[in-house]
Amino acid sequence: MKFKVSEDVDAPADITWARFTDFSGIEAEVKGRGAELSRVGNWATPEAGCGWRGQVTVRGRLRPIASEISALDGPERCEIRTSVGGMDAVFEMSFVHLRPDMTRVQVVLDLSAKTLSARLALQTLKLARGRVMQRLQGLLVRQGDLAEDDYRRAQG
Repeated sequence: MKFKVSEDVDAPADITWARFTDFSGIEAEVKGRGAELSRVGNWATPEAGCGWRGQVTVRGRLRPIASEISALDGPERCEIRTSVGGMDAVFEMSFVHLRPDMTRVQVVLDLSAKTLSARLALQTLKLARGRVMQRLQGLLVRQGDLAEDDYRRAQG
């Protein structure tokens, strides 16, 4: 099952890229939502092959989570592969340079199930597709607003 959303950000591609690939900030947000997450190999600079392990509560049960940056081609593309309790997810962000001061961020979230319980969870997501799309769009808007603020601050 695929979810696709996009957002135009009023900031150059390099600033937008930096904000959307701020993995320390993303980790803090995920931990704030109750997930236990730690970097594999205690890396400091993100690159392809870096990842995370931990646990997250899904549908009332604590499930293992493993994520890895599978592609980091800045400032054009970032791809993260995740496995959570029998479900695989590929989260891909593309950054399209529209103008010197505008970047389009396109996100594709591709989910697939490996187990029966994951298939049931995926069916639930299909029923709530509109809400999932709204959440993804909200994530893009929040990060885009932060990138725009960074750009305005850099302009003075």
